[in-house]
Amino acid sequence: MVNGELIEQVFGYFGLVLWSFQMAPQAYKNYKKKSTDGVSPWMMLIWVLAGVILGNYNIGLGVAIPLIVQPQLFTLITLICLVQELYYGRGWSWQRSCVAFAVSIVLAGALEAGLVFAFRRAALDDNQHAIQFFGVLPVVLILLGFMPQYMEIIYHRRVLGISHVFLFMDFFGSVFSTISLAFRPTIDTLSLVNYICIAIFDCGIWTLYYVFRWFPALQKKDDEALSTDTVHSPPETKKEPV
Repeated sequence: MVNGELIEQVFGYFGLVLWSFQMAPQAYKNYKKKSTDGVSPWMMLIWVLAGVILGNYNIGLGVAIPLIVQPQLFTLITLICLVQELYYGRGWSWQRSCVAFAVSIVLAGALEAGLVFAFRRAALDDNQHAIQFFGVLPVVLILLGFMPQYMEIIYHRRVLGISHVFLFMDFFGSVFSTISLAFRPTIDTLSLVNYICIAIFDCGIWTLYYVFRWFPALQKKDDEALSTDTVHSPPETKKEPV
C-alpha cells in the first residue's frame, strides 16, 4: 500500500529544494554573459517583494524550518539578479552595486521583521482576514511578476537572456509541489491554483522561445525559395496579335 504521507513529504521537499535555488542558474547565466538583456528587472523586483512577504507568512505560521529558509534563499538570489541588472544593464560600478545589494538586504530584512510583528498582532487579535491577506499576497505577486517578463519578450520578439535551467527548475518545482498537494488529506485550492499557474507561465515562455526562433527562420526560408523561383523562372512572352 502506498504511504500517502511519505509521498507528500518526498515530493514536497523536492519542490522546496528546486524553488529555493531556482534563481541561481539565472544569476550564473547573467554572470557568464555579462549581460541581463531580455530579463525584466521588474519581474525580479516583484519577486523579491513576494519572497519577503512569503517569508513573513511562513515565520508567522511557525512552519518547519525548511519552509522558512526557502523564501529567504529565493529572495537572496533574486536580489543578486536584480543587482546584476544595475551592474550589467545600467552600467553601475562594482562598488556602487555592492552597496546597493547590502542596502537592499537590510531593507528586505527590516520589512520582513516589521511584517512578522504585524502578522503576530493579527494572530493575537484573531484577525483572519489579515492573516489570509499575508498568505494570498505573495501568490498574487509571484504570478504578477511574470507579466513584465512577457512584455519584455513581446517587445523583443524573442526570448533573450532567460535561463532554461531556471525555467526547468521552476516548472518541476510546481509539478512536484502539485503532486505533494494531491496526497494531502485536504487540498489547498489557493496553493493548487498557484502551482498550476506557475507551470503554465513557465511553459508559455518555453513556447514563445521556439515560436520566435522557428517562425522567422521558416518565413526567411519561404522568402528565399520564392526569390529563387522568381529569378529562375523564364520571362513571360507576349503573343503578337495575328
